[in-house]
Amino acid sequence: MLTRRMLLPLLAAGAATACSQQAAQSPLAAATPSGTPATGVIPPAVTGTSSPTASDASSAPTLEGTLVVVFQRFAADWMNLLVPMGDPAYASARPNLKITNPLPLDGFFGLHPALTDLKTLFDAGSLGFVAATGWVPTDSRDRSHFFAQTIAESGARSGVNSGWLGRVMQRDSAHNEDIWAALAAESSVPNSLQGFANAIAVRDFADYNHGSVMADAATGLQQALAEIAGAPGAPELRLARSIGALAAEPLPAPTVTYPTNSLGQGLKVAAQALKGGLAPRVITITSDDDWDTHVNQLSRHNSSLPAFAAAFKAFNDDMGALMDKVTVVTMTEFGRKAVENLGGTDHGTASSMLVMGGQVTGGKVYGQWPGMEASKLYQGEDLEPTTDFRSVLGEILVKRLGVPESELETVFPGGYAASTNWRQFHR
Repeated sequence: MLTRRMLLPLLAAGAATACSQQAAQSPLAAATPSGTPATGVIPPAVTGTSSPTASDASSAPTLEGTLVVVFQRFAADWMNLLVPMGDPAYASARPNLKITNPLPLDGFFGLHPALTDLKTLFDAGSLGFVAATGWVPTDSRDRSHFFAQTIAESGARSGVNSGWLGRVMQRDSAHNEDIWAALAAESSVPNSLQGFANAIAVRDFADYNHGSVMADAATGLQQALAEIAGAPGAPELRLARSIGALAAEPLPAPTVTYPTNSLGQGLKVAAQALKGGLAPRVITITSDDDWDTHVNQLSRHNSSLPAFAAAFKAFNDDMGALMDKVTVVTMTEFGRKAVENLGGTDHGTASSMLVMGGQVTGGKVYGQWPGMEASKLYQGEDLEPTTDFRSVLGEILVKRLGVPESELETVFPGGYAASTNWRQFHR
């Protein structure tokens, strides 16, 4: 029986388009003007290789560097997560929804009291935030979930036909043919990976430890068809063998308990892949954990935020020393209105982003706060973004994945990802 250890060199050899095209049918689903630095004032001032070959289970896998992107789908209200308690206009804009007892971070910002696990990571220096992030160009702002998600996942308003992560992987010649180079730790490959044919979606590795006649038969059929196809089926054959190897020797079980929400389960899959030596370069996770809070926002946040924070803490603890090779970033299609609607918040503009990892200079809130006075709000009701989300991602791509800065314009057209716009949160 082939094992995962025996297949590691084979996994590194690569897979081609047929891999994801066939995998999509199996349980492993395949998958403007130049910007300028944002301005504003925030009181107080803020600052901003190859797959492993070691097979011994006692040896830590070798990671070259991995980016984990968490998409908080359907617009998270970060103003009630990362609370601008030092802005007097916050309380007046949200008389019924304001957080009155935030966990203090830096004298200006605090965290929702349900986010105690994030506070622990913040205090330890392994997690930080970038405030007032979003789509800076005013000509493409839109409060439609699906339009805004399209922009966020494509990384551009026009002129591209792929996702921003897809373009990253297309250009990663050292890894873009590795079978597990791009892993969607969710039920399907997201639009951000569109254009990269080898992306694979895995919702739960436990589903591929088999034990059932049907699962074993499906893998056997997949392998048989690939062998019949000959050379064109070689990538699919490698994938089938890797699935069989995972069944014969499952990936390491978590050392901690993950929440059962979509974020927790996605981070569990990510940790298993990383600790098990599959060495993905990029991992995507969808957090659809009740972010569309038009009504009952206070009670819904009180219910959902503990698990949201616990998922990041579990991942950090499970990964241990390997976190030094991983950077986690969150994003959402847009924020929610600064002005409440009595019971909740409607679709807005600016949000915030969480950044975590061994090379993140945590314990800080980066960016520039635009202020919540009515005269400073976009269209009189939305927080104004002062950091384009593409600059946050651009900094990570260069410093974590080694993407040449000269290629950022291809990944994120428009100049907003350039180093002149970075907040310098990543070492």
